[in-house]
Amino acid sequence: MAEQYKIVNEADIEHKNEYYEVRINANTPHKRSIFFTTNAENLEACAAEIVAEYVHGAKDWHVVPHLKH
Repeated sequence: MAEQYKIVNEADIEHKNEYYEVRINANTPHKRSIFFTTNAENLEACAAEIVAEYVHGAKDWHVVPHLKH
């Protein structure tokens, strides 16, 4: 089942209340970040799906939460 998330443009993220970043680590040929919104319950599954779809399964990545207070 596909997880529910929305990719957001980096220029638009200051308008989001809460968003997440999948950061592909620098020691891979895919160095980049992808920003998205989702429910916190789906976070890890969404991040894995984003990596599989947009970065073709890069192995070295992590999620960075950007939560507004």
